Amino acid sequence: MKKKERRNLLILVIVGVIILAILAGVRNSKQKELGKTQEQEGEQTTQTQQVGEYEQLLEDGTKINTSEELKKDKEIEGIKISNIQLSQQNGQTVLLADVTNPGQTETDVIGIKIIVLDKEGNEIGEIPGAISPLKAGETKQFNTGITQDYSNAYNFKVEKQ
Repeated sequence: MKKKERRNLLILVIVGVIILAILAGVRNSKQKELGKTQEQEGEQTTQTQQVGEYEQLLEDGTKINTSEELKKDKEIEGIKISNIQLSQQNGQTVLLADVTNPGQTETDVIGIKIIVLDKEGNEIGEIPGAISPLKAGETKQFNTGITQDYSNAYNFKVEKQ
């Protein structure tokens, strides 16, 4: 290659690199803006308001129980109840949890009542439920509800029906 051709090729390469750098900068800037917008939208959808001592109100009207005592694992008939969540929406209080059979034998259906307690340990209501049969070592999701608002409960205990 002649000296002039090399110089022209070098100029083309430099111009190409500059154009690529500009395009990458514009793309990166747009991605950062999109990330900020998504982050702001995420913050808006997860905003909560404390409405009771143990409950928060989400923007969609759902009340979520925040009592650490209520969330502690419970046990009945050798079945472990964990990952407990209590919420209320549209007039329905729902208790969700994982139920695990840590034993060596399959269990039968267990009829239970959830006794909802206030901070002083006084009963404020009951929620009926049933734990479905569990094989040894099996975990299933437990779900029960009632049309009373117990979302501000402090704790609960479980009794066999």
